[in-house]
Amino acid sequence: MSFRPNPLRALLAILLMLLATVGQAAGGPRVVLVTGERTAAHDETIGAIRSALAPELSATDIGLVEAQDFDGGGHAEARIIVTVGTQAAKAVGARRPAQPVLNTLLTRELYEAQPAPLPGQTRSAIFLDQPPRRQLALLNAALPDQGTVALLVGPNSDELARQFVASAGEYKLRVNVVQVSQEREIYQALEKLLRERSVLFALPDATVFNTYTIQNILLTSYRHRTPLIGFSPAYVRAGALLALYSTPAQIGRQAAAIVRNVLTGMALPPPQVPREFEVAANPVVARSLGIELDAPERIAERVRERENLKEPKP
Repeated sequence: MSFRPNPLRALLAILLMLLATVGQAAGGPRVVLVTGERTAAHDETIGAIRSALAPELSATDIGLVEAQDFDGGGHAEARIIVTVGTQAAKAVGARRPAQPVLNTLLTRELYEAQPAPLPGQTRSAIFLDQPPRRQLALLNAALPDQGTVALLVGPNSDELARQFVASAGEYKLRVNVVQVSQEREIYQALEKLLRERSVLFALPDATVFNTYTIQNILLTSYRHRTPLIGFSPAYVRAGALLALYSTPAQIGRQAAAIVRNVLTGMALPPPQVPREFEVAANPVVARSLGIELDAPERIAERVRERENLKEPKP
């Protein structure tokens, strides 16, 4: 008995294959997270994004890609790409994907150093940097008797220093600025800067404040009895008096809110500063400098009061 193929059955098989292919493409992740280094901070950010989006998106809706594996074209179905960390931002920026890109866990300096997006491409960021107005509110909340701010400014922090000067009048503070262009100038500049009683702010400028310089800066400021305010808990552990910073989880929640808006059809917002923040303090340094500090939680509460519910400027 000879076998006679059924044209209808063959057509149905082809249709099922096409539907499966389309369904597979449609089932790709709507959000792609790209990470460079799987550090604790990166994992915390990723976990916060996923948790915040969990009510609306399933696990398959959110993809995770290592920076070295991101090729741009393999995620054409994604609605938005979120980078976590500097390496991921650089990898995605080099590919210039068509989707909106949100950078997280990077400084303004590194964000602005990326290649400009092509026409029609959109990119934004949540910076690690805290706005100067908030930093000065920290000083006013924690050390209200201090009247002078000292800034050691490098080649990448000119604009940040100008923002400090512009915001200082709100708290009746005076700002002393000394500029350096390379590491070897730091010690002499500090000696000049710290002659007057003041509080030294560490700025996120890698030329001045980095792994190799921070210990000498801390020792010099301590010798001058000058408290230093850092921009991460690591600075406080190293010997800074205070730091105001945002946790990876806080930045992750903020990123998730932006992702949610993009998925509903809204455009990416402009680059922005963190909305939530914490304060860390070093009581040992405070005692050695003869400074009385309130609990970090109370200081943070007063900073929020001073912001007066206004939107911090990016």
